[in-house]
Amino acid sequence: MAPEKKLGKAEKEKMKEEEEERKAAEEEKARLMAEEEEKERQERQKQEEAERKKLENEEKINRLAEMTALTMQMEANKRILENQHKICWEINKWARYMRCDGSPDPTIQGDINTYINLRREDMTHIDIDSVLKDSELDLFLINELDINLADSSAAELGAQDVARYKTTKEDLQRLIQVKLDTATIKLLQEATDRRDPETLNLQYIVKNDNVCLCLWGNLSKNPRIKTFEFAERGFSFEIPKVLSLSGCAYRVLFTKYDHYSDKCKSYYSRLKKKEVILEPVLETVKEDKEEVNEEVEGEKKEGEEVDGEEGTEKEKTEMLKLDEQEPQMKEEEVKEEEKEEEVPDFHEPPTPEPLEWEDFDEDDDVIDLRANNVVGGVFHFNLMHLPPQPKTANNWIITRLVDPPEIEYIDYVADTAVMNPNKEGHSPTQADKGKESETKRDEKPPIGVTMRLADGVMFTEEPQVARWDYQKNHWRSDGFSDYKFDEVNRTFHFKTSHFGTLALLQDAHINMPFQSWEIRPHKMNSAVFTIIAAIVEIEIEIKDAMCCLSRPDNKPELESIRNKWVTPKELVKMCRLAGINVFPMVDSSKYVSIQNKHPKIEERTYQQMALTASAMAYSWSKWNSDIHNREKILFQGAESLNDEPLPEEDWALYLMTKRRGMKLKMVEFDDTFNEELAEGTQFKSNLYNLLLSIGSEQVKERIKETSYEFVDCVQQLLMATKILTYS
Repeated sequence: MAPEKKLGKAEKEKMKEEEEERKAAEEEKARLMAEEEEKERQERQKQEEAERKKLENEEKINRLAEMTALTMQMEANKRILENQHKICWEINKWARYMRCDGSPDPTIQGDINTYINLRREDMTHIDIDSVLKDSELDLFLINELDINLADSSAAELGAQDVARYKTTKEDLQRLIQVKLDTATIKLLQEATDRRDPETLNLQYIVKNDNVCLCLWGNLSKNPRIKTFEFAERGFSFEIPKVLSLSGCAYRVLFTKYDHYSDKCKSYYSRLKKKEVILEPVLETVKEDKEEVNEEVEGEKKEGEEVDGEEGTEKEKTEMLKLDEQEPQMKEEEVKEEEKEEEVPDFHEPPTPEPLEWEDFDEDDDVIDLRANNVVGGVFHFNLMHLPPQPKTANNWIITRLVDPPEIEYIDYVADTAVMNPNKEGHSPTQADKGKESETKRDEKPPIGVTMRLADGVMFTEEPQVARWDYQKNHWRSDGFSDYKFDEVNRTFHFKTSHFGTLALLQDAHINMPFQSWEIRPHKMNSAVFTIIAAIVEIEIEIKDAMCCLSRPDNKPELESIRNKWVTPKELVKMCRLAGINVFPMVDSSKYVSIQNKHPKIEERTYQQMALTASAMAYSWSKWNSDIHNREKILFQGAESLNDEPLPEEDWALYLMTKRRGMKLKMVEFDDTFNEELAEGTQFKSNLYNLLLSIGSEQVKERIKETSYEFVDCVQQLLMATKILTYS
């Protein structure tokens, strides 16, 4: 094999140069390719950006058109309803003016003051029958004032009128109680004539639709009588020995109304006061500004003395600065042109900041009326002196008259101290035994009370009893013990250390949060709204502008309000009084764990559900809470043109955000969440336009023909229950 020929220096240099040229060519080729690719990428990015901008502009144009049209439609409906409401108010006002039944107009100061003064001074109609009859008119006038206060926008009331109406209400409430007290005194003065022939005691009961008065007078002073029951009312109480030997009387006065709670501070929601921190203006800043101004003025004076050469230099410097600023100004002009080309978007009203509520800061025995509701009205459980009875002497009847007659209450507070045993452990002496027997004979034990729960009220848990503190104007829970609740027989037993004004309360949020909900159309302008709450399942029928509670239908205590057609506001009031509270208050989030959704998206969803409720069924979705996103609201929806339950496969999942309404490809029972659009659909700016774009012809026709009264009724109920945040 021939030996390898060695390369010379020149050849090596040549090869090196060739290699370097080859590498340079490859690098140049790679650079050119990279530049070409970068150019293509930038071009592609530019096209994508232009396409994205085009789509965004199209979306903005569509959103502006859709949301503007929808807003105008909602505003038109609102104006029609307000005008209709105002016309109804004026008609009712005229009818009130033309009424000739002798009742005063409570809104006219002179008329109502004359009526109250004449009633207060009238001592000829103080018998219980007359008082109960007159109290019906008083309550009617109070209700009339409440309606005017609730419709203050239609009535165009000023702050002075509102304050005057509230004062008139309080005067009428006091008048009712004064007259009932006067009638009570008259009955007690006639106790001997009304006594029971068997027990020889006064046993009297009288009632109407709103008031029930029960009186027991101890005329016989029989120590063997230890309890008494007003069987007709289902109320029994204990009579301790110290009272069975005295001339006393028990009064139990039941009222379906509650004229106390609204005087309590905790009855009203309490916003937290935000602290405004004002930054102090320092005097040194002012001094510094004055010094700077003096220096500037000094420089100006010096500049005036400079010759022309220096002035020329300054002019050159200013020209250079202008040259440097020119490109910047051009860029700003280009930006301004771009801004002018931007498509206008729908103007969103500002979202208010989340409200913060004051914590309840009273002691543990004070009732928070934001967390608890008084149900079944109030009842006065009073202990009073039996007035001297008429005596017969020969052919004369001697009666001691008291003018004006007033109730003399007995100050009875149960003893809490218990006789302590001998501290040193010695046997008690005879003197100690004597003292102990004397204490037992004169002791004041708590009074046991057993009562049948009020008709027309559904108690879903053991009620809480409370007494009214007249000095501090609040309900208190101290002074009670030995609670026993019989849910089957609807009786409640407790012992009280105090007589006075009492009430039964129930947790205001016991039915929250809700387990599920559904609203389904029956036909045009008709629907049924179902809520499965924590304790009870309710069903509300909706037709045009009215609604009624149709279920539960197995609760006799709800018979008086079931299937009664009223407005949404009246339904909310009726249900709360009946112990069914599925209507959150503004500060209920303090007491219930909720899905804290964006308030604007939530409100808009209720509006659009109401607009489409004649043709679409809507239902609860687990994903609304599972995704934990404030800006996204999810629910199920389905076309419902026939009045029948819908199979599972008919339901679809809908997503609402601040800018879009979408029908999703996923369904309720999927394992993971996915925002992919359903096939054959596109997103719209709102649910209403989405359904008009994907719905059947029958759905579109029903939606467009839905009456504004029905829309308003559904929207009020959805807003009152807040199902998207409280389920």
